[in-house]
Amino acid sequence: MDARHLLLAFILLTHSLTSGMWWVAGSWLGLSRRAARHWMLASMANGLALLLTMVPDNIPEPARVTVAGTLVVLGAVSLRRGLQFFLKLRHTDGMHVALGAGVAVFNLFVCLPAGWHDLGIVLSGLTMCWVLGRTAWETFTPLRTEFNTTTAWSQSCMLGSAMLVFAMAALTYVAPQWPWPWQYWALENTQFAVVFSSVALSILSSFVLGYIVVMRLVRRLEHLSHHDALTGLLNRRAIEYLLDREDQRLQRFNDPFSVLLVDIDHFKRINDRLGHAAGDSVLCMVSRTLQAQAREVDRVARYGGEEFCILLPHTLHEGALQAAERLREAISQINIPWGDESITVSISTGLACAHEPGEALQSLLKRADEALYQAKAEGRNRVVSAPDLPVRSKSA
Repeated sequence: MDARHLLLAFILLTHSLTSGMWWVAGSWLGLSRRAARHWMLASMANGLALLLTMVPDNIPEPARVTVAGTLVVLGAVSLRRGLQFFLKLRHTDGMHVALGAGVAVFNLFVCLPAGWHDLGIVLSGLTMCWVLGRTAWETFTPLRTEFNTTTAWSQSCMLGSAMLVFAMAALTYVAPQWPWPWQYWALENTQFAVVFSSVALSILSSFVLGYIVVMRLVRRLEHLSHHDALTGLLNRRAIEYLLDREDQRLQRFNDPFSVLLVDIDHFKRINDRLGHAAGDSVLCMVSRTLQAQAREVDRVARYGGEEFCILLPHTLHEGALQAAERLREAISQINIPWGDESITVSISTGLACAHEPGEALQSLLKRADEALYQAKAEGRNRVVSAPDLPVRSKSA
């Protein structure tokens, strides 16, 4: 098997894998189907372009390279459209249609019949560089915001390198007699220049795109593992971790904090009388109100059922009591239209302050829970503070 056959096998294997990967990602892994479909088309277009450069020589090389350049431009347009869908950027469909259709029509119906192969190659190269440059420019900030600066720069450098390689390949083909500096490095002939540029674009783009897809899936899983699916608040496991961290800060630095356990009054009656959909609506409204009224440093979690836990860092009894009363008052103003009636709710709150390093976290939560039950027993719609632990005397 000669080098041509090995390269053909490599091209078929690489682009079959990447095309299949994007099909699986769009069909089974929850990736945006439009983004996955466009990236699959980009991989297929680049693969076909590479195969054209390796077909037998009975087809003239200028014609093969012209058609391959057209396919690569279409692949770049598909790559950019996929990123616009994935990152929720402004879609430039009109521009994409004009570029893709314009290059294809000009190359296939003007340059090929007229024999203007050099002009078609230059047009494809310039269009390719423009599309990749615009893609790098418009995706840098969204990638840096959602992921990190390294990811944004990796994407930009990958696209910039592809622009450079395509420009070098086009210049080498159009004017092979000129002493281009890179001719002494790797680009010994036009065919391998085009092959190298297309392979580099396909592999690098698939690697970077695969990385950002995996990172988004990982972050989505992390979010689901720490947040309640219905309300979007932190879940019990997440708030227990934060409580433990605050407790460690108390043990080390005597930094106090307070805990509020909040329960929706007569929630079972709402479910029994109006149905679970009404109950879910109440849970979501109460969750949004608690989150909106909390301070930026506070943490609100759904602790279980209709019960919520609110962590108030750096807060002693007076500040915690004011916060609890503010939350109670805000919840009492809720009015949820449901059918022919409106749902009003109230909450009962148990408050416990942690300011003694010697108290265990479970003891603190038990005090808050006992205060909550006392609030229910005293008529609900009120805040009850748990008695503070006696201050330990310091030995001389």
